[in-house]
Amino acid sequence: MKTLNLKNTVLLLICIFGFSISASAQKTTIQVNELPENAKSFIKQHFKNETVSYVIKEEEFLVIDEYKVALSDGTEIEFNKNGNWKEISNKTKGIKTSVIPNKILNYCTKSFPNTNIKKIEKSRWKYEVELSNDLDLEFDSDGNFKRIDD
Repeated sequence: MKTLNLKNTVLLLICIFGFSISASAQKTTIQVNELPENAKSFIKQHFKNETVSYVIKEEEFLVIDEYKVALSDGTEIEFNKNGNWKEISNKTKGIKTSVIPNKILNYCTKSFPNTNIKKIEKSRWKYEVELSNDLDLEFDSDGNFKRIDD
């Protein structure tokens, strides 16, 4: 009888663990109009000639974590829950210069004239930039060059 109870307990724990994993990260396809206003404005301002291929909302434990947007030109944008961009990439063409902070764009254009920016990531304290020559650059939150990242 103890073995049967132990088996049931183990089975119950496995079910609970499986449910918690599936509930921890949910990805849902949504419509563009369901994005936060900041994200919609950003797309409209910088990518008005592109169509949105898809939008994915990611939730963790039923709280929105981020949005991922793919555009017809190959650009992918990640927005935080408030609709502020976190990452922009376009591995084939490079990203549009209008989305790159001026200091970063000027530095990259002057220091690496025959390259384009394939990816830019923004966090609270820094920007990380990936160039088409595969160099990774790091800038502070004001756009000042810090270093080439290995």
